Amino acid sequence: MLSTSFESSKAMILSAGILLLVGIVNCVPFKPYEFNAAPPGYYWREYDGKIPADAFPGGSDKDELLTYIGQIYLKDYGLLPATITPGSTFAVSSSQGKTIQTDKDVKILCSVDQHMFRWVVTKIGNEHLFKADCPLVNGGSEANQIIHIGRVMHEGATIIGRVFSYWEIYKGLWIPHNGQQKHFDSYEILTFNCQR
Repeated sequence: MLSTSFESSKAMILSAGILLLVGIVNCVPFKPYEFNAAPPGYYWREYDGKIPADAFPGGSDKDELLTYIGQIYLKDYGLLPATITPGSTFAVSSSQGKTIQTDKDVKILCSVDQHMFRWVVTKIGNEHLFKADCPLVNGGSEANQIIHIGRVMHEGATIIGRVFSYWEIYKGLWIPHNGQQKHFDSYEILTFNCQR
């Protein structure tokens, strides 16, 4: 008789637990995770030759067609900001005195909050003025230094390049130019959520 009473008690506890669990589940609103939902802020997507709808344009070519901000990884150079031209699978950057073009390991800068990007005019030596109230967009790294994204109007095009803020001999904006690279002391630098 004791075992029947015990089994009966176990069944009642189990039933009560299931009812409690069902009650809790029914009271908690269920929101499915959206796998394609974009995170807030900005992010880098794999680039497959097609410009995503949320890609952020960063410049223009000589025909005034938009170009986009890319990022490439090259083992001997690092993670570099680059220019992506619609219709091309390649991204173009510069490093170590030359222009680099690749279609391997290419990403494209994207955001659902594009209104929060802002290009700020600056020059060598002013990078330290960008603090928490006006954060710079991280463009990658080269020679163990963080590099940022800059641009300049040159020969009828707005060209995207990489900005060194730390090493004295490399400070400033560097862009790909005629198979080499060209340096600028004054340029625009990309910020996100700048409060100035």
